[in-house]
Amino acid sequence: MFRIIKRSPWIALGAAGAWFLDPMQGPQRRAMITTKARQWTNELKASSSQSSTTVHEPFAGTSDPRLPGEYVDPALRSA
Repeated sequence: MFRIIKRSPWIALGAAGAWFLDPMQGPQRRAMITTKARQWTNELKASSSQSSTTVHEPFAGTSDPRLPGEYVDPALRSA
C-alpha cells in the first residue's frame, strides 16, 4: 500500500503526459488548456486591478484604524 502511495505522483504525471501528448487529440487538448490558462490569468489581473482601486471610507464620526482596502469581518467587529 505504501508503495502505491509513493508512486502515485509519478502515475499521475504519466497519465497527464499521455493525455497531453496523445497524437490524435493532444494538440486540441493543449490548445484548450492554454486558452483556459490565459483566460484565468486575465481574470486574475482584472480582479486584482479592480480590488486595488476601491477605497473603503469609514462611517461619518468614527475613526477607523484600518488601512484603505483592508477587510474586517463584520462578525468579528466589537459592538
